[in-house]
Amino acid sequence: MPIEDAFPHGTPIWVDHQSGDQPASRTYYRELFGWEVGAADEATGGFSLATARGVAVAALGPLPDAPAPTTWTAYFSVDDLDAAATAVLDAGGSVLLAPGEPVPGIRLAIVADPAGAVFGLWQRQERNAPWLRDEPGAVDWLELVAADPAATYPFYERVLGVGVSEMRVGDEPYGLFDVGDTSVAGAYRSDGADHSDGTGEPHWLLYFNVADLDAAVVRATELGGTLRTEPQSAAGVGRWAEVVDPQGAVFGLLEPEPEPV
Repeated sequence: MPIEDAFPHGTPIWVDHQSGDQPASRTYYRELFGWEVGAADEATGGFSLATARGVAVAALGPLPDAPAPTTWTAYFSVDDLDAAATAVLDAGGSVLLAPGEPVPGIRLAIVADPAGAVFGLWQRQERNAPWLRDEPGAVDWLELVAADPAATYPFYERVLGVGVSEMRVGDEPYGLFDVGDTSVAGAYRSDGADHSDGTGEPHWLLYFNVADLDAAVVRATELGGTLRTEPQSAAGVGRWAEVVDPQGAVFGLLEPEPEPV
């Protein structure tokens, strides 16, 4: 069971989902991934904690008071939240939610890169809550999607301290954000079209691990989701598809290529 509890600066540390119908979102993802989802808790800002096999995988919460779309948000660990938020502004990004402590013991900020892709900064601690990764029902990969992702690489290098490398997925270049020798997220060039679901805008896309992509796609749509992209595949990666949940948030399903024996 891959459980992460150490989060060096620049690595993903958490994800959450906010929607205008939190009970429906809890039901959808519980039925899709088999999560155990607790009740909304005022002590945690109205969020529900989702777990798999007793380990946290995500949080599901209400929309903020300000108008906002239903969305998944990825958070990245930082050593110094205030310094990272300043670096966002210095590098041409925007701070949408100033550094603060919305939940006791958790300091975070919501920011956007210069192209507009929104993500969170999370102050890491010496002892961090464990997070389940890379198993069915858990987050497997995070991906920046933009018409020109390379234009924002200097921003992420400055704010998150990541290195940038590149691989090929099919005939397309695919960027990688690296912390040390580990690739922690990717960057993919979108088609730049103005999609009605908002995915033409730069955004961070979360992929959840599934054991059987075809079965997961069927289940995701049976529960009221919409298939946004047909299943695709690439050697060395696996098979994936994008889905829009019933409340309008886009996410990915990824069946990783089996490890070589």
